[in-house]
This record gives sequence, structure tokens and C-alpha cells, in this order.
Amino acid sequence: MRDETVTYARTFGQIIDDLVATLTGLDDAALNAPINLEEANTIAALATHTVAAGEFWTLVLVGGQRIPRDRPAEFRAVASGPELIARLHAWRAALDALLPDLPEAALGPTPPPPAEYGFTPVRNGEPLTGRACLLHAIEHSAMHLGHLQLTRQLVLALRDGGLPAAGAA
Repeated sequence: MRDETVTYARTFGQIIDDLVATLTGLDDAALNAPINLEEANTIAALATHTVAAGEFWTLVLVGGQRIPRDRPAEFRAVASGPELIARLHAWRAALDALLPDLPEAALGPTPPPPAEYGFTPVRNGEPLTGRACLLHAIEHSAMHLGHLQLTRQLVLALRDGGLPAAGAA
């Protein structure tokens, strides 16, 4: 494994560990609790989207695998903690299998994914590279980790009555 792919593997591993820690201990009610804010997602929906997007950008675009994905359905997902954690562990295992032997060519321009994904790997007129896909997956997963951590705090505070009314001291 080259230093670069070691760094990707280590970074994905830390993000996935943090995602698992964020989901651990939440019951199904908390995971699937609706958030009464415009465009807010449940923890389960956000976690489902995070892992599905990560799988797409890493395993499909870089690894050439075929993984079913229905992006709009990710935001309606209802799931259990063990189910989400198992999927995160599976993604990590797949990354651990992919990254050590990733050929240098895989970091270059990516081939178009199968048409069913409805995705063209071109940005600003230039083909995406495997390197850009991995970096995007890290950035996207880390961003949603932060969303999940904040949403967890909100859901637990609302459930436990620990959230004061706006303007209360």
C-alpha cells in the first residue's frame, strides 16, 4: 500500500469509527425520530445516505463494483442501529480490501459508471479522478458525521426534555 492509500484508509477508518460511535446506544425510536425542522433528516436517513454515498464514491467509482443505490430513498430510510452499524463495518471491510492493492491507475480518470447510476464522472469539463472521488468521499462523510453528531444531541435533548425553549435563560 502506498503512503497515499494508507492515509485514505486511516482517514476512512477514523470517520467510520466515529459514525459507529455516534449511532451506538441509540434505540430505533431515536434513530427514526422525525426532526421538526425544514429539510432535516432523521438520524437513520442521514446515516443511510452517508454510507450509501461513501460506498458509491469509493467502491463504485474507484473500485468498479456494482452496488444498488436509490439516492432519494436514502432520505426516507427507516433503520435499526445494528443494521446501520453492520453496513458501516461492511463498508470499512470493503475499503480495507480495496485500498491496499489499489493500482496507481485507479487514482487517475475514472471510467463512467453503469448507466443505472445516472451519474457522469465529469466536473468542470474534466473527468473525475479516483483520487478526487476518494477525497470527496472523505469530505462528504466527515460533513455528515458532524450533522449526525448534532442531530443525535438534538434528538436526545428533545426526548429527555433537556432543550430549553427559545429565549429561555
